[in-house]
Amino acid sequence: MSAIAAEVTRVWILEDHQVFAKHVRRLLAGEADIDCPYHFSHPDELFEKLRYTNDKPDVLLLDLGLPGRDGLQVLDEVRKLMPELKVLILSAFDDRERVYHAICNGAAGYLLKSADPDDILDGIREVMKGSSALSGPIAKMILEGFSRYGSVQKIEPLTSREVEVLRALVHGLIKKEIADQLNISQHTVDMHLRAVYRKLGVRTQTEAVSKALRQGLV
Repeated sequence: MSAIAAEVTRVWILEDHQVFAKHVRRLLAGEADIDCPYHFSHPDELFEKLRYTNDKPDVLLLDLGLPGRDGLQVLDEVRKLMPELKVLILSAFDDRERVYHAICNGAAGYLLKSADPDDILDGIREVMKGSSALSGPIAKMILEGFSRYGSVQKIEPLTSREVEVLRALVHGLIKKEIADQLNISQHTVDMHLRAVYRKLGVRTQTEAVSKALRQGLV
């Protein structure tokens, strides 16, 4: 009996730095579960392709320093055009305002261009699972300051276990790691996550992390 082929994640890149884009495409080309058929240097090229093809990506690697249009504006437009698309920021910018805007407006993660190649590959796989992908310095920045931004809204209290699971998410752990850390099953982790999502009024892990930090819940 032949083995069932692994599902392939389709990745597009919007990056105007040709050398860096070539480096990333070469990195992705070595992975059996990732396909990167397109690289765009200008936002207009990306939107032209998105609007007039059925060949849609699963993940978009998005630089923020782009010609003709700010990368954060591109993020907003992409999210309106394809809400289901996982947008993973891959940028040299690490200023607080850009990071917060990206996460609060639907980016699935934020990696620095200085990230280890394995972190980029892991980031793509994690966002496809519904998890967040954050470079270490970005996660630290969010943990230190995000709770000071945004209005505080009244929510249904979380149980102590739900807070533990949410805190683990904020620290970038995936479900298996959370299960191991808390000595519970992944099924139980999923159960707690569903409760957290319901109480916070969110639908994804990225939204849960963002709201938890804005509200000072962890």
